[in-house]
Amino acid sequence: MSFGNLPNFFLNFSEREMNSEEKRFYRFKSFRLDVKERQLLHHGNNIPLTPKVFDVLAVLVERSGHLVEKDELLKLVWADSVVEEVNVARSVHTLRKVLGEDENGDKFIETVAKKGYRFVAQVTEMSEPPAVAGGLLPADYGASLPALAPPADAGGSDLAQKPKQNTRIILFTIGFLSAVFLIVLMSFNFRSGSVTNPNKVKSIAILPVQPLTTENRDVIYEFGIADALNLKLGAAKNLVVRPLSATRQYTDLSQDAIAAGKQLQVDYVLASNYQILGGKIRVTAQLFNVATGQVEETYKSEKETSNIFALQDAIAGEVGNIILARFATTEIGPLAKRGTTNEEAYRLYLQGMTLSDQRNGKKAIENFEQAITIDPNYALAWAGKANALKGNYQKSIEAANKALALDPDLSEGHSALCWNKFVYEYDFAGAERECKHAVELNPNSTMAHNNYASYLVSRGRFDEGIAEIKTAIDLDPTSYFNQRVYANSLYFARRYDEAVVQYKRLIELNDEAPATYQWLIRTLEAQGNESEAFEWFLKSLILQKQDNETIQRFKTAYQKSGWLGVVFERERSSDGSDGNYFRRAGFNARLGNKDKAFEYLEKSYQKREWLIPFLEVEPQLDSLRDDPRFDELLKRVGLK
Repeated sequence: MSFGNLPNFFLNFSEREMNSEEKRFYRFKSFRLDVKERQLLHHGNNIPLTPKVFDVLAVLVERSGHLVEKDELLKLVWADSVVEEVNVARSVHTLRKVLGEDENGDKFIETVAKKGYRFVAQVTEMSEPPAVAGGLLPADYGASLPALAPPADAGGSDLAQKPKQNTRIILFTIGFLSAVFLIVLMSFNFRSGSVTNPNKVKSIAILPVQPLTTENRDVIYEFGIADALNLKLGAAKNLVVRPLSATRQYTDLSQDAIAAGKQLQVDYVLASNYQILGGKIRVTAQLFNVATGQVEETYKSEKETSNIFALQDAIAGEVGNIILARFATTEIGPLAKRGTTNEEAYRLYLQGMTLSDQRNGKKAIENFEQAITIDPNYALAWAGKANALKGNYQKSIEAANKALALDPDLSEGHSALCWNKFVYEYDFAGAERECKHAVELNPNSTMAHNNYASYLVSRGRFDEGIAEIKTAIDLDPTSYFNQRVYANSLYFARRYDEAVVQYKRLIELNDEAPATYQWLIRTLEAQGNESEAFEWFLKSLILQKQDNETIQRFKTAYQKSGWLGVVFERERSSDGSDGNYFRRAGFNARLGNKDKAFEYLEKSYQKREWLIPFLEVEPQLDSLRDDPRFDELLKRVGLK
């Protein structure tokens, strides 16, 4: 629209407003939802939503207090397209992040298991009279105007139009002045860009603090200061902070902050360095805007090194408060605690978590045990050990129970119990209780969402499970393990095309992970794409450094009998020491050897192999489902 058209625009706008119908909207807590204008306001500030997310909110609010089933939401919101139920779950997850909780800690949207959702906050439908001239005129404006009657000698029709023309001129003048005011206000806001809109959710990643030189590197500074800042900012409203588990990998001294921010999918990155000299530590931190690539703020702090915890808290306090002010937000809850007052125990715990993230369980356990030896009451170290010991049921349970005895509200401890109850105890009700509690205690825990996702998928609740693992991926987009669980979830949900794409992406990220090859092969087999399954099987043999004789044997089997020949050869070449009985049961089920398949399933059950809870959803076992023995096994496991 050109400036030359402004007069007509404002006059037409004023007439439209004067002739508009009564305006209706909804209020709940401190929010206002205007469906007609497609606006969600919080304390008068607009909260941007994507069109589909807005539509989901509108349906839930208009039906507040009542169950809205997933199918109904799909028909109402996605009537023009074919999508999966997971779109609904993702939209609701986004709304929960945006709406948060009310002042009493209550959520706005309730999940009704296997059915749908209910908007549980009290909603008031309201109306207001039509606004005049954009709402700039008072309600009694007309009464206060002098009469605009034509002069006594007016006889022509042109003079009879004068009152209307005068009114139009007055309305235009008011509208024009309003436009000028808004332009000035917008200009002021642009000049005041150092403070972000307080109601717009922003995301930030705190990278490990880098030393200026490689000499005497110490995790207690590199991860400890970042951890303290995470704890400080993690309690802030409208600020999403990537967990330390997502940022630990960025320790290279040549790390590009913007590249890290793009990988972590955040709006801002805080990259810092430190230098120790003369008993003092000097920290310089820069806040990068990932979209622009520019440094928006620089912070400097210098502290004594005599008390490491005190210096971490002081730096986190100073830098954290500046960032909170920068984003016009505040802390909304108590800060998390380190769990120990011993610096060496804390250093060992940080090292243990780093090794655990790298899937080096043995070394991680050693560090956790050393931390526990120094401080036997260090609940986080006990929980770290419990999660690193997932393959050793008894010891993992003992460590988890010890952690929760010391701190009943430790999310990591409940996550360990969630996994153990689900995979080893077959206590599925107890597992779901622990999984949900772990998520509630720490919604930013990728481990909690990851474990809960696996549980939900094993129970056939695919949409819920996939939504959970996507939440874990949102929290840590760089986690290979999260992406693997997502791919596995797609496989169990029989969304083979999507699973194949995801496994191939994972192999591109890490082409030396044999397990990913095996999952891709079984997905291609289930998809019916046996020729490609064989191609990837040969690649897996090369990856495993198999000799030429072995490779040729499988090639011959494929040439003679197709994919079933390969399956037969894989089963035949598995010796008695092969402990993966669940996989061998799948081979025999595929070959039609039911008795042998059940024999291996029984061994897998007795050994408590981790895939047993997935009996109901494993496609390789489909040929066994009509056998009474399969039903009996499901009952023993507690799946039926």
